[in-house]
Amino acid sequence: MKKMQNGQAYPFLTPFMILVSIFYIVPAILTIAMSLTGLDSSFVWEWNNFNNYRKILLDPNTGKIVLNTVVFVGCAIALTIVLDLVIAVLVTYFIKNESISSFFKSLIMIPMITPAVVYSVLWIWLLDASENGVVNQLYMGVTNSAIPLNWIAKYPMQIVVMATVLTSLGFGAINFSSAIKSIPEDQFKAARIDGAGEWEIVSGIILPNIRYHIQFIALWETLGLLTNYVTIMLITDGGPSMQTEVWALSAYHKAFTNQQYGYGAAISMVLIFVVMVLMLLLNKVTSRRDA
Repeated sequence: MKKMQNGQAYPFLTPFMILVSIFYIVPAILTIAMSLTGLDSSFVWEWNNFNNYRKILLDPNTGKIVLNTVVFVGCAIALTIVLDLVIAVLVTYFIKNESISSFFKSLIMIPMITPAVVYSVLWIWLLDASENGVVNQLYMGVTNSAIPLNWIAKYPMQIVVMATVLTSLGFGAINFSSAIKSIPEDQFKAARIDGAGEWEIVSGIILPNIRYHIQFIALWETLGLLTNYVTIMLITDGGPSMQTEVWALSAYHKAFTNQQYGYGAAISMVLIFVVMVLMLLLNKVTSRRDA
């Protein structure tokens, strides 16, 4: 009977497995193979063993790109987690009206569902370097300055971090909000009877109860940030002077701008290895939370 049930399941799984093989497994194998070649615009597959990986280590820009990536991911994760927690506590614990709470949750989802191109163009328009830029008009009006600022050139990393954080608030805030709702009301009542203040309730009840959710969101957002380069590419394209060139964007530039496909694939493989390690950590955190 068990073999018969398995046999009935295979026809339903086969189309899915074919699609996964075509669009995920085969490209992954090709990327590994490509990283071991000197493939360029001539599209000649010449094996060069691990020369591309050696080239990564010897590249004078590798250290700067790694540092940019660490700063970008670290700052974005810290801000995202803090803001997610603040929003979740405000709309779930302090705002008791479900309609008002749902309204604010809907608002924070807007940047997340907005296309990256539209969102990035909006940032470029707001931070336009001329005196007609929205932010420059406010800046010149408040400071009485006659000289507008080139905000993107002066604060490139801060701007891409801010733009990225605002697009990722929805997922974490909704996740934390659901976790807070699952906390038994008796814990809050007991704390109030004991004379606990609001901050003591937040720090002593809410945060400990959702600690695994915080770990999950931190690792999940890290995975997304390591592989996300679209917003950075559209706003700064890694500039000025490689100040916002992160690892994923570097792989894109090497492969599709410089047409060094083998080298770009090798850079991607390093990123894939890091992501796989983080996925194992994510799986461990999830398993511990479910235990």
